[in-house]
Amino acid sequence: LVTWTPWTYCVIKMPPDPSVQPSSSPSGQPSNDPTNQPSSSPSSQPSHQPNFDPTSQPSQQPASVPSRQPLLHPSSLPSSQPSSQPSTQPSLQPASYPTSAPSYKAEQWGQIVSDKRRRRRVSGFCEHACSGHGTCTKNNNCECFKGLDGESEWTGPDCSLRTCPFDFAWVGAVVAANDLHPWAECSNKGLCDRRTGYCNCFVGYDGIACQRSTCPDNCNYRGACFPEKMLADKAGRDYSTPWDAMKSVGCLCDPGYRGPACELQECPSGADPLNGYGNEQGRDCSGRGVCNYETGYCGCFTGFYGNKCQYQSLFV
Repeated sequence: LVTWTPWTYCVIKMPPDPSVQPSSSPSGQPSNDPTNQPSSSPSSQPSHQPNFDPTSQPSQQPASVPSRQPLLHPSSLPSSQPSSQPSTQPSLQPASYPTSAPSYKAEQWGQIVSDKRRRRRVSGFCEHACSGHGTCTKNNNCECFKGLDGESEWTGPDCSLRTCPFDFAWVGAVVAANDLHPWAECSNKGLCDRRTGYCNCFVGYDGIACQRSTCPDNCNYRGACFPEKMLADKAGRDYSTPWDAMKSVGCLCDPGYRGPACELQECPSGADPLNGYGNEQGRDCSGRGVCNYETGYCGCFTGFYGNKCQYQSLFV
């Protein structure tokens, strides 16, 4: 005897185990794009810079200009000069003038410099405020201005008088052994005009400081006036050590003239017809006549004739 007992089966579907990964990748792509944009911006900046440079140049120019100036200045100067000049000139002049001048704050004390050359007004009680030619110092004494050469340009208690140029004096107080030539105004051979600052030299002296002598009668316009140092050099001698080497002067006469002022006209001269002393010894008229220095003609002795007495007469 067999008895059949029916059974009822049911299937329970369990969720997949998270610890188990899929054994294969999806076989296809999504069929459509997302329909919405992200709802928020990233919350942080990238943590590193790109590790490679762009491989190509931009294909287009920017569509607009920057809207503001850079916030930083360049950190270094250009390393080279421009290689060419601008090809055109500016087309316009400035449209307006500056609206303000530099600020200036006047001093309330001390020296105030005006717009006139070498004039100052100085606080203090110096006489006439040093005439604008000096600075008021201790005990209300004026210290007059000096020139580029270091010499005072003004003198007097109130610096109202001009000084004249200085040079070594022709004669003066003792300076040292065998030296009577101190540094003196107008070289002690002239008077200073305190109004103009020019030396009025005594007769026989010349120069801005009366520092040299004059050639007599200006060499009668028959020669040139030179200092003794240069005259000696032209004669093959040296005269540079003495104190008056560049102060004493003399005439270098033109050919045909002689004398301290080139006032004498020389006569022609040659060898002595009797083989004596002639022009080689400095004798005029070949040593056989007397020279007239006013006319330049020879007065021959008896028995000689010619423009320089170079011939002997057969008759006496």
